[in-house]
Amino acid sequence: MAEQSIVVADYAVKVPDGLDPAQASSIKCAGVTTYKAIKVADVKPGETVVIYGCGGLGNLAIQYAKHVFNAHVIAVDLNDEKLELAKESGADLTINPSTDGDAADIVQEKFGGAHAAVVTAVSKVAFNSAVNAVRACGKVVAVGLPSETMDLNIPRLVLDGIEVVGSLVGTRKDLEEAFQFGAEGLVVPVVHKRCLHEVQDVFEEMEQGKIQGRMVIDFKNKDC
Repeated sequence: MAEQSIVVADYAVKVPDGLDPAQASSIKCAGVTTYKAIKVADVKPGETVVIYGCGGLGNLAIQYAKHVFNAHVIAVDLNDEKLELAKESGADLTINPSTDGDAADIVQEKFGGAHAAVVTAVSKVAFNSAVNAVRACGKVVAVGLPSETMDLNIPRLVLDGIEVVGSLVGTRKDLEEAFQFGAEGLVVPVVHKRCLHEVQDVFEEMEQGKIQGRMVIDFKNKDC
């Protein structure tokens, strides 16, 4: 494994002083992806945004929405442990559709619909729910990549002026900003360092949905 590499400066972003490399590794992928998605959602301070999926992507989306954009955040997931972490990360309300009921109905009843929804979940059901959860002129930002095709209520999209847009990663400027919020402690990626020989265990935990945040392989740990 190379300890250093040469890259073209035009495509590199400096990691700010004070930002842990393990956390930076999460921000330069999941972090910048979700930061850009919240940007695309165009959520204003005090407005409501629903985050569907509270895994490695969703947890960072919650933090950026709450601590950077000052939004009111609702987190939706089927895993109670991830929802508990979402609450610790800044979510104002958590919803588990399997026990609490339809997420879209709850959001409409309690808030009159969300101003925006960001879907990081890899689920057709989550995308369909997101469309139903937003209010008139709301925006649904697609980030997750399920294999299914989502259903769209075309009359509602047209009559209520709902936008459905995709957001893929971000620009170098987005990454620079995402790094800086991490360095300032506004956003703290949940990362766990593991040894190289544990890689297979990590894959199995990922398949079983047991991972909270992101796993980072630590090549410098002498105990590994």
